Amino acid sequence: MITNSINPIKKRRKEKGLTQVDMALLIGVSQVHISQFEIGGLIPSENQVKEIAKILGLDQETLNKELREFYESRKKELKKRIEGDQGNSKIPV
Repeated sequence: MITNSINPIKKRRKEKGLTQVDMALLIGVSQVHISQFEIGGLIPSENQVKEIAKILGLDQETLNKELREFYESRKKELKKRIEGDQGNSKIPV
C-alpha cells in the first residue's frame, strides 16, 4: 500500500469533518466512488472536481493542481515499487 501520498480530497474531507458517505451524498455518487477517488483508483470528472471543490471550500484550480501532484507522486511510488520487485521471484501477498 502507498503511504507517502496523501490525497487532497481525503485530507480536506477529514478537515471538514465529513465522511465518505457524506461526500458521496453531496456529490451524487456512491461511497465506493469517493473511496476510489481517495486512493487513486478513479479520477473524478471535471464536474465532480467542481462539486468536490465547492464542498471543500476550494477553488477548482487549486483542487486540480493538488490532485495532479497526488497522482504524479503516486505514479512515482508505484514505479519505484515495481522496479524494486523486478528482481524478486516471489509474488507479494
